[in-house]
Amino acid sequence: MDPQKRAELQGRAMRELSIAHQLAETRLNRALRPLGLTMTHTAVLLHLANAGPCSVGDIAAAMEVNQPAVSKTLKTLAERGAVTVAAAADDARRREVALTPLGGDLIGQAMQAMHPDATVAFAGLDDARLIHLVELLAEVRATLDGARG
Repeated sequence: MDPQKRAELQGRAMRELSIAHQLAETRLNRALRPLGLTMTHTAVLLHLANAGPCSVGDIAAAMEVNQPAVSKTLKTLAERGAVTVAAAADDARRREVALTPLGGDLIGQAMQAMHPDATVAFAGLDDARLIHLVELLAEVRATLDGARG
């Protein structure tokens, strides 16, 4: 493929990803609303479930947002008892965040609440195409994750 056509195709792919992200986030936020959660809350909970206890700065870096934004989200989650935020044992200036059992339960509830929207989103794909889509998206995510800067 010539470079100009590839550049146009890459631009289209980025636009499609962006639009799909916006549509999905809107639907999923609506599904999470009865739980008092947003996709941002859910992303932080999932990060803690996967990474284990970590600092506010670590969460901010992983999510590519500033620390005040993470602190605001953590305040809400801590008030609900979904996370604990405490001074780190090795450095009182650093705050360490951990998922609580309630936070783990909220993840399960969030996944259940979002499932109907996932079913709608992927209804037109047979199993093989869905597997292929997941593989492609994971590859794109890994490439973007490796190119952070």
